Amino acid sequence: MAFINTAAAFTIVESGDTVVIDGIIDDDVIVTGAKVIIEGIVRGDVIAAGGTIQVKGTIEEDLIVAAGNVIISGTVGDDVRIAAGTLTIEGGVQDDVIAFAGETVLSDSGNISGDLLVTTGKLTIAGNVGEDLTGSAKEIDIEGSVGGNANLNAEKITISPKASIAGNLEYRSSSEVNIKEGTVGKELHYYQTDYHENGGIASSMIRGLISYLALVLIGLIGLAMWPNYLEDIAAKTSESSGKAFLTGLLVIIVSIMITLLLFVTLIGIPLGLILMITLLIMLYVARIIASIWIGRYLLLKMGKTSTTMNEMAFGLLVLLLVSAIPIIGGLVYIVATLIPVGNIYMKARN
Repeated sequence: MAFINTAAAFTIVESGDTVVIDGIIDDDVIVTGAKVIIEGIVRGDVIAAGGTIQVKGTIEEDLIVAAGNVIISGTVGDDVRIAAGTLTIEGGVQDDVIAFAGETVLSDSGNISGDLLVTTGKLTIAGNVGEDLTGSAKEIDIEGSVGGNANLNAEKITISPKASIAGNLEYRSSSEVNIKEGTVGKELHYYQTDYHENGGIASSMIRGLISYLALVLIGLIGLAMWPNYLEDIAAKTSESSGKAFLTGLLVIIVSIMITLLLFVTLIGIPLGLILMITLLIMLYVARIIASIWIGRYLLLKMGKTSTTMNEMAFGLLVLLLVSAIPIIGGLVYIVATLIPVGNIYMKARN
């Protein structure tokens, strides 16, 4: 078991057991562990990865988590971005929540002051969402209140007579929902959608969650090992992007051709495997670099500054969400990969 109970400028904790954060931390915290418990006050951001992450105390800035189980019973002063097996919010979040989870619960004591954007297997809203709710799930159950608009997409939707939605309600489901008059403050729109046992929202959510978790963990490792290198290449993303894109495309094509040629000869197979593994690593690193640039650009547009870790995690989420858009999303994902590949090659050559 590890404890943190002293002020720190930038704390990194790694543990295979239980990590408890107590006292007051004056800056950002990056923590991993089988179980992480935050009981004190963190005046900066918290980035956490592990089996179970529990927030009992106060985080004054952002919370970014990739974990099996996340429980927020304390207070988060800014945004929350979660990729988890289960997410339970029993406390307060003062801004927006973006989540990928197997199951998401906002309990009757839970409060989200901003927006809630969630892709999950099952979504239960018993508490309060201060602004807009956007949810995709296999099953959605709303018993609490939504202060803005609600946009829902699920095979099964239940809206309790006790629930309230101040703005518009737009929902897509296999059947129309019985909604008590006065529950929705403004307009109500229903679109019938067919769902199938295999595929659909649940499988898309699981694929997205796995991709996000894997890339976040790779990003955390990469930033811990080569922070200056990744920062430098991310900063060059908007410089000569056309040249970098063409260079990246050429690098990928030539690498694939050389790999195939090496596999033809018995003696070349080991070299071919090495080249193939190197290429795969480069593709993952390229997405991390693109995510840093995307996250930084969008956060600056929103008038916010944050750490590279936050920018990376936010950028990854945006990149994966955009990539889910048919045709356009695939093109964006390709461009976001090839430009950093080109910059990696040009930096290595120089």
